[in-house]
Amino acid sequence: MKMLFCTVFAAISAAAQTTIPMIVEGNVPIVELKVGTSPEHARMARFMVDSGGGAFIIGSKLLADSGAKTQGPIGTQDDDKMQAASGLRAWAGGLELNLEGVPEFAKLEGARIIERNEAEGMIPGRLLSKYYMIFDYPGHTLTFAPPGTVEPRGVKLKADIGRTGFPRIEAEVGGQTYGFMIDTGASFTMVSRAAMEQWSKANPSWMTATGAFGFANMGGGRMEADALMLRIFRMRLGPGVFTIPQTEAVSRPEGTFEKNMSRMMTAPIIGSIAGNVWRDFRLEIDYQNGFVYLAKPGVSPLEISGVGLVLGPGKNGLRVSAIASTSAADVKSSVHVGDELAAVDGVDMTGKPLAFAAEALLKPGASRKLALLRNGERVEVTVTCAKLL
Repeated sequence: MKMLFCTVFAAISAAAQTTIPMIVEGNVPIVELKVGTSPEHARMARFMVDSGGGAFIIGSKLLADSGAKTQGPIGTQDDDKMQAASGLRAWAGGLELNLEGVPEFAKLEGARIIERNEAEGMIPGRLLSKYYMIFDYPGHTLTFAPPGTVEPRGVKLKADIGRTGFPRIEAEVGGQTYGFMIDTGASFTMVSRAAMEQWSKANPSWMTATGAFGFANMGGGRMEADALMLRIFRMRLGPGVFTIPQTEAVSRPEGTFEKNMSRMMTAPIIGSIAGNVWRDFRLEIDYQNGFVYLAKPGVSPLEISGVGLVLGPGKNGLRVSAIASTSAADVKSSVHVGDELAAVDGVDMTGKPLAFAAEALLKPGASRKLALLRNGERVEVTVTCAKLL
């Protein structure tokens, strides 16, 4: 009888667990889910996986295709019109995901839910927290498993889980310990500007730049045009258990984390550790017991080189909203704020997400050929790639 029970439990556990392919697009995990109102009325769609997200969100085309209903008032988020949705179901591989109690919203205009990535939806922390999650960035897989069914691998760190499902860890920078959120949905580590300016003043040898370029360019507004970039010499997670050398961060206005985000955490935070760190890790999150497990099989290059454009949505494509302070002189002289980026080395940028453009502008090489739209005319320039941070 005991053997029969164990066999049945193992079969149930296997059925309730799924591992699916995961791509990393601009440091962000992207997977395919089947989404609709029933198995017969559903289709495959790309979803970003956001441990710092609060709602299950779909874009307008997926909303229309899924047959889901919208209800209630229409609100705005980052200038996008949003409305509550109902009736959605989602499958990862053969596993139907548990959406019970997870807020559901639809973006009413635009197939992509965010300009940064080619994704029609978002899987939030509230949903992830129902499972034991394994983000295997180097192995390019994502695993949803029932709590208590996985033998953990890697270095064990305490991670307090807030009421919204957001994991909080502690890290040491410059000899002081701070709270951070684990944010797989952000492509770049974000920190309060007040803290970053304090670290920079105390460590003048740490490289800095102004303007959120590359994968730190997540939206392209005024905040990113003026953002501070900083290379942190050493960050110790735990604190002191796992050392991350030479990581980079981009600033957010003071209060973004200390006041707003901290209210959703178990204790105050000053920032979020994001994709530019996690892309090298096999990251396991044990939501039920409040731990993460880290294994780091690879190492990413330390230097960030490229053109250094801060981009945002424009009328015909991606608009230049600023030029990084560390960009080469010929970039600053030949590219103008307000230009729209039409092509990079002959590759059309029309309709492409920010992560695609960032990849093109950061690729190794001595120069880039840019096609720009300026006052209705096409301008072609060749610019130098510089060490940006």
